[in-house]
Amino acid sequence: VVVSAGTERQLSPQGISMFALHYYSPWLGIIVPQRDRLAKLEVRYDPRDISRVYVRDPETRLFRPVERRDGHLTPVTLWEHEAERARRRATNQRSSIEKVAVRREIAAIVTTTKPSKRRLRDAVRSAHAAAAQKPYAVIEAQTPDLKDHPARQKKRLPVEDW
Repeated sequence: VVVSAGTERQLSPQGISMFALHYYSPWLGIIVPQRDRLAKLEVRYDPRDISRVYVRDPETRLFRPVERRDGHLTPVTLWEHEAERARRRATNQRSSIEKVAVRREIAAIVTTTKPSKRRLRDAVRSAHAAAAQKPYAVIEAQTPDLKDHPARQKKRLPVEDW
């Protein structure tokens, strides 16, 4: 495989990520359980066609093709891909005023949400409990009779001077 650019990537259960794209092949799925014991995989690609990359197989040490996970096999150059990403970012970019307006809308939605069933149930229970007659309210408070107990003399301990 004669490709100009190369790099190393860590294998994940989703495959290999490069250029904000995910690449996956069934043979990579076989080595996913071993990924914590494997070093980063050597990846090579052709910048004129990033629809597939070439990954060095850790067992055979040969480069094997790995295609995009989303299934798009149309050849796309790296420059076209970066230009498309920049265009998308520019179209989705908002001014600071718009960002503040969106945040305020979100805050308004959060504050105006209807209370959950749990909160309603707890409110009904607490109102019912507050209105109910308390059993301890009927019982009269008994003050202890202090006259029955004689005053005891306190034992004073001697203070030692050193």
